[in-house]
Amino acid sequence: MSEIENSVKFNELEKKVYNLVCKLGCNILKNILESQDKILMENRDKKTYRHKGYRTNCIKTLMGEIEYKRAIYLIKGEKEEKHIYLLDNTLSISTIGKISNNLVEKMLKTVCETISYRKGAEEIKNLTNETISHEGLRNIIYTVGKDIAEKEKQLVKLHQQEKLYKGTRKVPALFEEADGIWLNLQGKDRQEQKEKYKEKCEKQNKEYEKLKSVKSELKLHITHEGWEKDNNRHNLVNKEYIAGFMTPKTLEKIRNAKIYQKYNTETIKLRVLNGDGAKWIENLCTEKTIYQKDNFHIHQEIIRDIQEKEHQEQLINLLKEKRYNEIPEYIENLKYELGGEEKTIKKLNTLKKYLRNGLPRYTEIAEEIPKAPKDTEYRDMGIMESQIFSVLKVKLCSGRKSWSKNGATYISKICAIYSETKGNIGIEKIESEIPIDNSIEEYIKEIEENVLKNKKIHRTNLIETEENKYAQAKIIEYTPKIKELVKIAEPTALMYR
Repeated sequence: MSEIENSVKFNELEKKVYNLVCKLGCNILKNILESQDKILMENRDKKTYRHKGYRTNCIKTLMGEIEYKRAIYLIKGEKEEKHIYLLDNTLSISTIGKISNNLVEKMLKTVCETISYRKGAEEIKNLTNETISHEGLRNIIYTVGKDIAEKEKQLVKLHQQEKLYKGTRKVPALFEEADGIWLNLQGKDRQEQKEKYKEKCEKQNKEYEKLKSVKSELKLHITHEGWEKDNNRHNLVNKEYIAGFMTPKTLEKIRNAKIYQKYNTETIKLRVLNGDGAKWIENLCTEKTIYQKDNFHIHQEIIRDIQEKEHQEQLINLLKEKRYNEIPEYIENLKYELGGEEKTIKKLNTLKKYLRNGLPRYTEIAEEIPKAPKDTEYRDMGIMESQIFSVLKVKLCSGRKSWSKNGATYISKICAIYSETKGNIGIEKIESEIPIDNSIEEYIKEIEENVLKNKKIHRTNLIETEENKYAQAKIIEYTPKIKELVKIAEPTALMYR
């Protein structure tokens, strides 16, 4: 019995074998890299690539750290000289802060699935043969999140310059929903928000009261093509997110650019926007977009402003029966029925204002509901509460009490991509360049070249005209004589008999 108790436990054995295999994998990969570098050195164009010795590189991977040597070469160009590593270029060795893309992707996924950077760092240590501090993990999130934000800015810029390729995906309907989550701010963002509030109070001649908490709304917008048919979870088809602290105008520009890049907008017959009633969401509507208030928030507002369950149910029944015109009168009558107290009237006025528009569903307003594509169905909208929770709340509201605007924006963008791709975050896709459509510039250049060409031809013709003036004068002078000679030489009718 004592021998069994003193034997190695399976979990310990598993870890030892795993570490051994990872070390072996690192050595194999090191030998492959150095062997490949030697082959490149022997087969290079020695005139173009001048050998300048070796440099050591260290990459953190899923298996652990790999330290290897590779040759550096000097290339002499017409204007400048530059050093390159042929091995890195040939094998497309791409890293973020000496960390391989595979490990970075694992880190991003782990951060989205845990409640803090510290927990994420522990998970990375347990799941891979590499260690990283929670601060190092945070830096990776900042780097990747900033890249996503910069790419969105570039997308908007190209769209404004008409250099974005038009999308080709054809869909009959496009659905949009938007909402926000209020987060406590920290650091300079907290101070800036306080200053803005103070200035607002001064402009409105209100007494400035010190804020107990300083919050700002982080926005989330989702676009999708409908719901998966015969799916109990009602998963969304081709969902795409926009997330972060941003102005409504910025969100609108990103939304427009993404839709233009992805879809052939001419085929979209139905566009619907669902929101909680916030003005910034309503302003996202295009001319052809149907706007409707979210059912969850409508019911929430009714319960918040009317305490009596009986009246709540009667108002909800009016909504169910689509008797929208009767709602304002019903609320007015409630003011008298509930006693006419100032507090009660104020709440009822708020409710009446909230329910004055956005109540009819898109199925009641749309002139025509297009047929849904195969394996897709169109349902009643109202998915933002679950999306806010699954995409943002789990990460941003668990354990942590405050955020910087950049920190929350960058991690929300990564969480959004994680949800879009079902956990398959691809660094190469994030870092890939946006294709630029130069067809308009090329067309304008072609026109300009044709104009210049025509100008040259015109000048040449003018010169030729000057030179041929004498010849043209002689032709005019001798034309009558030539006509006489032609007439004499013409065959007569007798020659044809």
